[in-house]
Amino acid sequence: MKRKLTTLALAALALGGFSATAAETETGAAKEITPKVEEGGLRLRFGEKGGTLKISGYLQAQWQLAQQKGIDGFTDGGSFNANSDNRFMVRRGRVKFTYDLQGIMQVVFQPDFTEKGVGIKDAYIALSAPSQVIGGQVGLFDRPFGYEISYSSSKRESPERSRVFLSLFPGERDLGAMLTLRGKKGTFLNRFTLNGGLFNGNGIGQETDSRKDFIGRLAYLQPYETGEWGAAFSYYNGGVLNPVNEKFRFVKDQGFVRQDGVKGEYSKRQYFGFAVQLSQEWGAGTTHIRAEYLWGKQPGTLKKNADPGGTSFGAGTDPLYLRSFRGAYVYFIQDIGKSKHSIVFKYDNYDPNTKISADQIGKLQGTGVADVAYNTYGVGYMFRWNKYLTLSAYYDMVSNEKCANLGSTDPLKDYARNIKDNVLTLRIQAKF
Repeated sequence: MKRKLTTLALAALALGGFSATAAETETGAAKEITPKVEEGGLRLRFGEKGGTLKISGYLQAQWQLAQQKGIDGFTDGGSFNANSDNRFMVRRGRVKFTYDLQGIMQVVFQPDFTEKGVGIKDAYIALSAPSQVIGGQVGLFDRPFGYEISYSSSKRESPERSRVFLSLFPGERDLGAMLTLRGKKGTFLNRFTLNGGLFNGNGIGQETDSRKDFIGRLAYLQPYETGEWGAAFSYYNGGVLNPVNEKFRFVKDQGFVRQDGVKGEYSKRQYFGFAVQLSQEWGAGTTHIRAEYLWGKQPGTLKKNADPGGTSFGAGTDPLYLRSFRGAYVYFIQDIGKSKHSIVFKYDNYDPNTKISADQIGKLQGTGVADVAYNTYGVGYMFRWNKYLTLSAYYDMVSNEKCANLGSTDPLKDYARNIKDNVLTLRIQAKF
């Protein structure tokens, strides 16, 4: 009952104070529709008080070369076919429709077109009070956790997000309601932004249980004459429904120990995150540094430390395996002087089970590929031809934990040594 009241309270706060504005919009008739091309998209103005519809988007076409055929790319781009070590693909084809009513309300809808089909990336209503101090969002949108989720794929310097985020937050989005608080402009508190919301916990998938997950983030950003710096702390608190009458808990030096009588109970899903960023102009150009560190508890299955579909396993039939994880990434981007060129260096780490060593994986009960840690080193180059067209080259060097007890004659599954799964990505991006 308490959780239901919390959900209703959040929905009331997000929606209650804005119903009058919505009603006025419906009754107001637009006298004219004036198309106008502006930087970053096409805008249609609906009279003086009818709001503005902006249409924008981008397309990323790319060619990738893998070290060997059939590797698990472990990205949103998917694995390589068993008979292919290179491919052309449309990685993202986004069209974003944003209806803005005088800074009071925004309605956002963004489909994604690729060779795999059409999917929905965003579909939400964003509301804000006239003071701009409080606002809210309801629908399908980015989870408010850390930096990398909300950092647009059209701007990100690496082809994909870090492995830890791809594992814990596949697809980046979730269905829910969120409140945003920000200090008034011109005050010290304006440097802070607080987000908090309740979400299904299943990504773009449908809800499978009655509980909602909480996600919150407190961010600080300090601009100054030659740059800016900031920090953020994020928290995720949720639960995963045990679909069967057993689950497995990891015990040091024993492996996964079975617990019975748990069907219908919830296993803890809890993440903590700390992030920092810095941008600094100097003689050689502008240097950008971004870093995040995550740790917590993640329910998975025997073969998966997280669900690549984005769900919380609530609709599954496999017993849960409870693991403690940690992950991190660091970006270093150097813009070359005032030119259009930038070089990129990135490191990311993901350890899905921090309580086990490499020589124990495959030896202790219930351990296997889902417990293997990864380090990924990336180096890239970007050429911004103009504000609409960007060319990039990026090389991911993936290194898995070497586990003597997970050897195989299949080179794609031989975890006793480093699997050859590096990937080169050549991409062209056009924005409109």
